[in-house]
Order: sequence, then structure tokens, then C-alpha cells
Amino acid sequence: MKNFAKYAQFYDLLYNDKNYRGEVDYVDRLIRQYSAKRGKTLLDIGCGTGNHDIWFAKKGYRVTGIDRSREMIAIARDKASVKNNLRFYMRDASKFILRRKFDVAVSLFHVMSYMTANRTIIKSLENIRRHLNKSGLFIFDFWHGPAVLTKRPALKTKIVKDGERLIRRTAVPNMDVNMHTVDVRYEINAKSKKGCLGKGINERHVMRYFFLPELYSMLETAGFEVMKCLKWMSSNKPPDSNCWSGVIIARKG
Repeated sequence: MKNFAKYAQFYDLLYNDKNYRGEVDYVDRLIRQYSAKRGKTLLDIGCGTGNHDIWFAKKGYRVTGIDRSREMIAIARDKASVKNNLRFYMRDASKFILRRKFDVAVSLFHVMSYMTANRTIIKSLENIRRHLNKSGLFIFDFWHGPAVLTKRPALKTKIVKDGERLIRRTAVPNMDVNMHTVDVRYEINAKSKKGCLGKGINERHVMRYFFLPELYSMLETAGFEVMKCLKWMSSNKPPDSNCWSGVIIARKG
């Protein structure tokens, strides 16, 4: 099943507690710290419904977002209809051609972990590099392998609501320690004051967790220089076995 097909309509409500503004502030600081010059154009790979991109645009970036989900891009475009400096396209990370280059590329909320095959990852990295200006940065977060093995995924249920809707999402994970993946089966039940919006909506999201030597090797193969690896939302601490999320700042070589 295609990721985020039926899931997309509930995505923003499910993550209405996510601090998109704070995350963009953090990434902006990384860009300012590690970029040779102030980046003005930004490419977001796996932009989803555009929540990060709205805040990047408010900071003055000219933002282009791509995502392979038609449904997510449709929602992002609706948000951008009255915004400046925002463009969204339905594209695949390993195949897209935009015929222009960017100062910075980002891929946030573990988009890179949706790429489970080495070949796909390297092909995507090479494609992203081709779309960067000289010494351009690529910043992305990922599932950090040592932490996933230490604090293993477990069944979780999340319930969210707004004035009209109530959504219950159950996530059932299944680990494959040999392939470094977690197969997450989502079931969503949604209802409104007027009745059922969706019952038993199921999606399968296979996620890969990474170890630093393999990521560094892939980045080097694709022509990137790793500048820094940090614990997500930290300015100076490396990822550790208690933190699922790491972030890498890489520069086009």
C-alpha cells in the first residue's frame, strides 16, 4: 500500500503537537553555522503537508518541497495558496529533476529512514547532490540504530481530537534486526460529530534505522563530506543509545 494515501487526511491533526517552528529554528541555526554563505534557496525532500516549509518561508528562504504522496502534496499546495516563496511538486527523491539548484537541502521527520535499500539511498543522495549549488548543505534526521536496539519499538496508541474529529491510531511494530528495519502497521479509526470518517484504515510503513559508519560511507560514495552528526535538537551532543533521532550536516564535495 502506498504510504500516506488515506493517512494524509488525518496527518496534520495527528501531529498537531509537533513543534515545527522550533525544529525550523534549530535547522536554520545549523544552516547558519555550517554554510559557507547564507543560504537563500531551500529544497525539502519528503515535505509532507508542508508544515516545516511554511516556517522556512517565514524566515526568508525560497522553498521548494517535493513528496511522492499525491495526497500530501495536495494539502501542502492548499496551505501555500496565499503564501510567498513556496512551491510544491509530486516527485520521488531518487528520480526528481527540477532544472535548478539550491543552497540547502533538508529532509526532516525521518524521511531518509523510509528508504530501506542501499541502492535507493545512494541514488537519492546522488540526485540531491546534483541539485545543490557549490558547497551546498544537506541536513537530514534519521533513526539512530544503537538507540532503536536499546529502546526497542513497542505497540503505541495515540488519540487526538479537535472541535469536530476524534482519531485513534494504533501502531504495531515488527523488527527485522538483520535488515535493520521496523515494519510499522498503522490502523486509524476516525469519527466526527456527524458520524464515522474512517474505520480500520490500514497502512504499512517500513522504516530503516542506521548506524553511523554505513551512513558516512553512503554519503561519501554520493560525493558528500560529513560536517557533523548530532543528537536531534542538540547543538553539540552526538547521538547516543538513548536518542532515536540523529541529524547529519553534510556538504557537497
